Amino acid sequence: MAFPIFYVAFPMHVPLSVICFAVLGSSVFLTGVSLQADAAAWITGLTLGIAGLAWLSLPRSLRLGEVSLVLAIGIGLAMRLIYFASDPIREIDFFRYLWDAGAVQAGLNPFAVGPGDAILGNAGPEWTALVAQSGAVAEAISYGNLATIYPPVAQVAFWIAHLIDPWGITGLRIVFLAAELAGIGVLVLLLRELGRASSWIAIYWWNPLIAKELINSAHMDALLLPALAGAVLLAVRARPILAGVALAVAAGVKVWPLILAPILIWQGRWRVWMTAGIVLVLVTALIAMPMILGRLDSQSGLVAYAGGWERNHALFGALRELTAWTLMDETGYIPVNPNTVVRIIIALALGITAIVLGWRLTDRAHIPAAALTVAALLLLFSPTAYPWYYVWILPFLCIVPVRGLMLLGVLLPFYYLRFDMHFWGNAHLFDQWIVWLEFGPVLALLAYDLLTRRKTA
Repeated sequence: MAFPIFYVAFPMHVPLSVICFAVLGSSVFLTGVSLQADAAAWITGLTLGIAGLAWLSLPRSLRLGEVSLVLAIGIGLAMRLIYFASDPIREIDFFRYLWDAGAVQAGLNPFAVGPGDAILGNAGPEWTALVAQSGAVAEAISYGNLATIYPPVAQVAFWIAHLIDPWGITGLRIVFLAAELAGIGVLVLLLRELGRASSWIAIYWWNPLIAKELINSAHMDALLLPALAGAVLLAVRARPILAGVALAVAAGVKVWPLILAPILIWQGRWRVWMTAGIVLVLVTALIAMPMILGRLDSQSGLVAYAGGWERNHALFGALRELTAWTLMDETGYIPVNPNTVVRIIIALALGITAIVLGWRLTDRAHIPAAALTVAALLLLFSPTAYPWYYVWILPFLCIVPVRGLMLLGVLLPFYYLRFDMHFWGNAHLFDQWIVWLEFGPVLALLAYDLLTRRKTA
């Protein structure tokens, strides 16, 4: 089975020294920006966009052999270490991680009680005591009425960070950086398994957006890399049962990797992949037990996210409007919620796509490309596409550097305009129109490359 691999360089030749200066400079500059209380969010987006333009030329330097593994690791590590001196820019998710870690340390289940109830004294004396211990953390958490959304493997990482630096962001940054380094090690093994140069990890490791989001803003998606890359590596090595275990661990960080199961474990005789599937289900259920024992009602973060969360989407909104128009009768009445209908359609379409790709796989070397296809479709059609979600597809771009998807890493920083527009009272204009500046060129380039390839096949 063939997969499209569009990695022709963008029409610019940026010297390697300029790329290094741009990506490192973005970390230095934004660290300085972060220490200014009145810094506009658009400066962050502009800086990441400019650095990203230089990063787009990196595949050319990699193909020419200009980047050694030592240089690749060194530049990316420096980008992240610089951010340890910064304050988080326009993001507060890490307060939830700190709260969850404190709850775990106190022997409490963060899936059972939201910080809002704890603050109001409605959750018991042990939760009230936790509020007092947390200082300003509990009050700073967004959507405090909801119990945590972050699965148990992530909770373990938060707890380890708490042991390093109680109620502080430095512990989170250390743990997230360690997870990234472990993931980079797995990516090196995967690249070598596929006969690619190890230096191609620079596609992930030098991306200025992800360095900022995972270390400066301390987003927990960093934890996903080692388990997800490990699952793909094991699948490529024809170890579907172990790949199922790794995939369950990845789902213990973020639930979405489960959709890759047909691609990663559908190998060999039916007894093998059936066993792998059973192992995946059992390990996932075991890991998820604290969530199940907590709550899965309307106050659950996971339930709320799956049912109605949305931010920074383009295709999802367009499909919802189309669905509403299709379902509307002559009186203007819509009999079902188009939001729910579109979510179900997208979920079914992604599931069917994963099954078809898994069924058609004949060469294990194509597993990363198949996984990238599903993960990219999920990101592009998701009702929620925060910039740090780019980490879902970026590891695969080290192997299959699709230039349309690489362009997405340059345009996602447009999201930072929304902070300023929200302040001005114009966030709706961003949601309706400006968001297409992020996704429109990406979709156009993907379509162009696909059509061009078909015409020349």
